[in-house]
Amino acid sequence: MTWNHRRGLAPLLAATERFGVPIRWEARSLREFEDVPVADLAAKYDLIAVDHPFMGQAAATGAFLPLDGVLPAEVLDAQRAGSVGPSFASYTWQGRQWALPMDAAAQVSAYRPDLLPAPPTRWDEALELLRGGAVAGLMPANPTHLWSSFLSLCHQRASLAGPVTATGPDSRPSWWPAGGIEPDVAAAALGQLRAVLAVVDPASLSSDPIQVLDTMATGDRIGYAPLAFGYVSYARPAADRQLVRFADAPSATGAPVGTMLGGVGLAVSAHCADPDPALRFAAAVVDPAFQSGGYATAGGQPGHRAAWTDPAVNAASSDFFAATLATLDRSFLRGRDAGYPAFQRAAGEALHAGIRRGDGDREILGSIAERWQRR
Repeated sequence: MTWNHRRGLAPLLAATERFGVPIRWEARSLREFEDVPVADLAAKYDLIAVDHPFMGQAAATGAFLPLDGVLPAEVLDAQRAGSVGPSFASYTWQGRQWALPMDAAAQVSAYRPDLLPAPPTRWDEALELLRGGAVAGLMPANPTHLWSSFLSLCHQRASLAGPVTATGPDSRPSWWPAGGIEPDVAAAALGQLRAVLAVVDPASLSSDPIQVLDTMATGDRIGYAPLAFGYVSYARPAADRQLVRFADAPSATGAPVGTMLGGVGLAVSAHCADPDPALRFAAAVVDPAFQSGGYATAGGQPGHRAAWTDPAVNAASSDFFAATLATLDRSFLRGRDAGYPAFQRAAGEALHAGIRRGDGDREILGSIAERWQRR
């Protein structure tokens, strides 16, 4: 089971053909990728594309096969050494490795080079650009992605005071301790989020990244998305759409600052009747040579640093990887305990509903804090 986008399906089909493993792939929507419990998927599928917040849930339910001890140590060592930001570590939970980072992503900025020759590097410049109407903006701000942007802005705000470290058993950033997001950080991020939403198209509140990037690539009105998960598919020239380029996310100072890590891991179900070929396939998919070759060529967004720094891979994708790597390397992890996925859904819905209603900061942040304590 993978997810229903060229980036999610095509490279796995290419790998299946190349490595001669008889696999029938099915694909779920982006929303299902973000929300469906992994235990449900592991009961039906041998190989599963998965998001890192599900690692605690996977461990608690026994859904996935721990990869340490069953894959050669050199495979895991190569993945650890070649990690883009904390991608490899994002699938490590309680000392076990539950998935391999076949795809890496974080929130960055996207722009149409024919409408906006160079994107802003500072938030004040981005707001001025969009407020002035020189270019129209759109950003993914449905409940899930509004929550993503809120967290990214929390991270940027906290980073102004100095380097942010990881904390707690799930390696959340230090501005997000066990008691919840630091109130001053959350309030500042919410204020900035409101300012961004005030200058982008109202359709943002019902959009996910694919919808935003499709709109940018097929029309001539939207030229800039200040925060969106990077999708290399749109940075590759195509006859049926306009080119979209990507850059590091804007920051308060103009220097690259990390945002929320996304990406996709490949896991093997604990219920797999014949795990050996599944394990060999998973290792082959994340092999640095294949990541820089067949995986990228098929339309994938590799998870290995060898591909992100490869000149040929960058040349074929309008420098997508080189232009955003600084943001990826500074990215942060969300919670990964067993209760986090349900909290993320509830918090995103509360944030989204509160902003649409025009609720005050105290009410919105109180609702998020309450859900954190209940998770």
